[in-house]
Amino acid sequence: MSDGDSADATVGVHRALATAGRQVYRHPLPMVAISVGWVLASLPLVTIGPATLGAYSAVRSVREDGRIDRGAVRETLRAHWLDAVLFSGLLVVFPAIAVLYLGQYAATGAPLAGVLGAVGFYLAYHAWVVFALAFVSLADGADPVDAVTGGYRWSVENPVATVLVGIVTGTLLVVSAALTIALPLVFPALAAAFHTELVAATGDASDGDETDATVSQEPSVVGEDRRNDFSTTFGR
Repeated sequence: MSDGDSADATVGVHRALATAGRQVYRHPLPMVAISVGWVLASLPLVTIGPATLGAYSAVRSVREDGRIDRGAVRETLRAHWLDAVLFSGLLVVFPAIAVLYLGQYAATGAPLAGVLGAVGFYLAYHAWVVFALAFVSLADGADPVDAVTGGYRWSVENPVATVLVGIVTGTLLVVSAALTIALPLVFPALAAAFHTELVAATGDASDGDETDATVSQEPSVVGEDRRNDFSTTFGR
């Protein structure tokens, strides 16, 4: 990936954050409802995956319609609740590996355990970013496999932006926790809006690239049509 592409992806992260902030400012009541709903729905812990998917779906409806489309949220959960449970389960695997090996390293000082713990921590960080983007795609109606592979592909093609996404999300969490009441009232919806805007910006950029490629090919296509017309007219 070129430096220009990396810079574009980094700018996209900042723009997504700014747009997400404006969404929360313009639609405070739906966003607070989404945050509180996510917190309450996540209390049993095993429901974190479906609660997260529902939050992303609700944020998407607020982004498009300015209100929570309950029917769309229910339809998304009906179609992908099991996928959301699997996603959340996979998110636990890498942190568990990291904690296990880092604990072993702290107890024994074994270098291999320390290395494996560091690798597990990196994989956990990467997986959290990938699955955050995958939840957005799942809420958009994407196939679960496509959602995960799309998130992974983006993270590999934009390593700097991937690190930045994690840092920004973590910073939002810390700031919200410092403000106390903002943690349950604002953070879940703000983080979901941030990730949603990031995926939307990535999709818009891809559409723009495809449009440019189509336009660049038009002269040859037009020329081909003219040759075909000429041949048809004169029987050649």
